[in-house]
Amino acid sequence: MSAPPYPPHPSAETSPEPQQGNGQIIERDGAKSASTLSVQVYEALRQRLLGGELHPGAKLSLRSLATGFGTSMQPVRDAVSSLVAEEALEITPARVIQVPALDRAVCDDIWLLRSLTEGEAAALFAQRAPEADFQALQGLTEAVRRAYRGGHVGEHMLAFHDWSFFIADRCGSPMLASLIRRLRVRNAPIIAFSLSVKGKDEPDFMEFSTHIMEELALAVRTRDPGRIRDLRRVDILTYQRYLYARLGWRLE
Repeated sequence: MSAPPYPPHPSAETSPEPQQGNGQIIERDGAKSASTLSVQVYEALRQRLLGGELHPGAKLSLRSLATGFGTSMQPVRDAVSSLVAEEALEITPARVIQVPALDRAVCDDIWLLRSLTEGEAAALFAQRAPEADFQALQGLTEAVRRAYRGGHVGEHMLAFHDWSFFIADRCGSPMLASLIRRLRVRNAPIIAFSLSVKGKDEPDFMEFSTHIMEELALAVRTRDPGRIRDLRRVDILTYQRYLYARLGWRLE
């Protein structure tokens, strides 16, 4: 992907509250159970992570989140606890809730696991997907291109996630799909931060990356799992190399 036409993401010490009208507010409803509200808060926070709103080291306030979501503290605590268990958030020794700080060794592990799991999911998808799924995947590829051209980092990232989750959810392995989702949630703040760093523009990179996605969408029709697996891994590892270069990290 080329250096995107996004303004740099502000790196605030404390994450802002969800804003009214952004589709993430949990409405007050006495009929809703605490567990239902917890799931809604969890999904809203996960979407903020996936959309690049939160960078590594961003701090969260339970009270601010509860106020912003329009709910009590308990559903927020439950949602945060779930994300901490998935290592998407962490609680420091000083009891501060934050997005895990940028760590090279952890980043390397996440990218490696993503290449392995998403490559395998793509191979499984190729062996079982009906024609309608092939067509839908091509549509999602075009949505990624449109989101990039729109110049909004969050929409661009979410379009990529939608493309990947479509494959994962149809690969026939719920456990693999769940693992892919968790890895991408952990990876998203790293990606968002990398895209916010000033770097050398590479105008051809986005076209190259999207071309690989288009090749994948076409190649799944061949039902060749080895080819699909390799294409997906190349796509992920090439993107990793690009983002690492923006951070000044060398990738052997």
